[in-house]
Amino acid sequence: MKQKFLHMLPIVAFMIMAFSLQGCDRDEKTIDFSGLPQTAQQFILRFFPGTETAYSKWEKDDGRKEYEVLLSDGTELTFDSSGVWLSVDCVFSTLPAGIIPEAIADDMAVRYPDAQAYKIEKELGGYEISISRSLDLYYSADGKFIREQRDF
Repeated sequence: MKQKFLHMLPIVAFMIMAFSLQGCDRDEKTIDFSGLPQTAQQFILRFFPGTETAYSKWEKDDGRKEYEVLLSDGTELTFDSSGVWLSVDCVFSTLPAGIIPEAIADDMAVRYPDAQAYKIEKELGGYEISISRSLDLYYSADGKFIREQRDF
């Protein structure tokens, strides 16, 4: 019996590996622009007109489907399963006007008049906005300032 089990071990290991690899294919897939949800396509066309999509994919993370997009200018975008943006990182430029909610943009203009935001992320209950490589601002979902945090 023990010999029979040892003889079957490579076959079982191969089957486990094959099923694992097959599962990975279902968790991530490269797509083109037309494979993005309509809402995500409209967001990109509105805020990044004339910028081409260099790479896009969908992936399942913790059972949730998300879309990741890299634009030709280096901008990195993440969208939820319905195409609503989750994060925008303009690596080499500032965020286009209109992405930051108006109440937050107004507050930032008063608190940090010379600052320019290059990254925004939706977080549980609010937003994180990067205005320099070492300073992040946190706002509630309704636009109230929470805190600033320096990364050293």
